[in-house]
Formats: sequence, C-alpha cells, structure tokens
Amino acid sequence: MALSAERLRREIQDLSNLPTLPGVVQVIVSMVEEENSNVQKIGDCIARDQVLSAKLLRMVNSPFYGFPGRISSVKHALVLLGFNVVKGLVLSTTVFDALAQNIRGLWEHSLGVAVLSRRIAKELNVREPDEIMVSGLLHDLGKVVMAYLAKSDYDAALDVAQLKHCHIVEAEKEIFGYHHAMVAGWVAEYWHLPQRLSDAITYHHHPDRAKQSPGTAAIVQLADILARGMGYGNAGDPTMPPIEHKEFRALGLSFERIDGILQGAEQEFFQGVNLFANSTAPL
Repeated sequence: MALSAERLRREIQDLSNLPTLPGVVQVIVSMVEEENSNVQKIGDCIARDQVLSAKLLRMVNSPFYGFPGRISSVKHALVLLGFNVVKGLVLSTTVFDALAQNIRGLWEHSLGVAVLSRRIAKELNVREPDEIMVSGLLHDLGKVVMAYLAKSDYDAALDVAQLKHCHIVEAEKEIFGYHHAMVAGWVAEYWHLPQRLSDAITYHHHPDRAKQSPGTAAIVQLADILARGMGYGNAGDPTMPPIEHKEFRALGLSFERIDGILQGAEQEFFQGVNLFANSTAPL
C-alpha cells in the first residue's frame, strides 16, 4: 500500500526525515519568520555555512540575475533580493542537491518554469518578480518529497502516467490517493513559506482556488504549460495540463506578448541550467 496522507504529513513534520533541510537551513527558515529578524543576523547565519554562502553568492553574481556590480557579501544579497527570495533560493539549492542528481528531467522542468515565471511577472510589471521566480522553481516540490519518501510508489505513478497518457496528478491520485500539489501545500505550511509562494506551489493547477494570490498561481500555471511546450525538462507525464481560462484572461497577455516572453526566456533558461548545475555540485 502506498504511503498514506497521514503518514506522509507526519514525515514532513519531522523535517529531519527530509535531506533538503540541513540544520543551518532550518535555522535560516525560522529566523526569516521572526518579527525581530534583521539582515545582519540572517546574513551572519548564512555566512557561517561556507558551502551555502558560496552557492548563494555564486547565484546572485551570475548573468542569470544581471546585477551590474559584484555582490561580495551575503548581507548585500539579502538587501538586494529580500528575505523571501533568499529564503526560497536557500530552500531551492538544498532541495535540488538531491534532485539534480536523481531526477534531472524534473529539475530542468522546474528551472524552466522559474525562468518563465519571472519573465511573465516582469512583462506584467508585477512586484518582486524574483519571488515569483522562486515560486516557479519550487512549484513541483511535492513531487520531490513524494519521490524521496516513497520512491517505488512514485515510480509506479510515473509509469501509470505514461501508460495511460494521463496527467501526473491523476496518476498520483490513483497510486497515493492524493497528489503533489497537496503535498506541496503541507510542506509550505510546515516550512512557513510566505502566502504568495505557498499559493503558487499549492494551486498552480487551479489558480482559482488560491487563498490570497490567484494571480501568482496563474503566472506559475502559465509558465508550467509554456515550459512543457518548450520542452524544458520532464514534468513526469506526457500531457499538457489544462489552463484556467478565467485566470489566463485576467493576466491580459496577448499571444504576441507570450511569444516575446518565450524568445527572451530561451537564453536565460540555458544560463540557469549551467548556474544551478554548478550551484548544486560540491564546491
């Protein structure tokens, strides 16, 4: 029998069971949530972990971000990007330490969704496009957790999706009784992720159900579909998920503007592949 929802939630609550949250990351995630958090305090915590701080500085100094000057300190990175983006990047690099090696197709799909999410957000002049990029990067977090905690069952779900030519959500429900977006919501709850990010990863297949940020969830949903169309990685199934037409229309994007987004994203995607491949590799 596949891992029950109750058992999986218990496993998520005991974060020591997940390789994606080493001690220092747990501390950083908690500190960001504290009312009296400050840049110096969080920066000092990250800086004490040489590997993590080196990865963060490598990312923010890459062409992927395009800052005009060299960023030499974690504190500077925090000031430029904000707590939520740095928190998301810290989670992303640790999540994908394992993912980049074991499920490369899903990792590249997630990166494609991240790049396109940021491109769409910039096109729409949405505030904090880098935070929306992190939403795209973590949108399939539930798949990572399910595959880690119940690999043989998740492999079975992937097989069902291929054999039945159905969306991975349907295959996951057949094997587990729940699906990756629900799991992502549980993880977001226990990791205390910001509501906008939580909404995006929990409701990226159904933006209309988002509690506070349906627009962000709609951006990630569109980015997910575009990434599939562009052949960025492998989301785990051979189908194209349906789009919520109401939310898509609310974005106000013409096909001409979408074409421009796709053209601009191509180079960024390959820059990101190289950047994050190096960031998840041992230093």
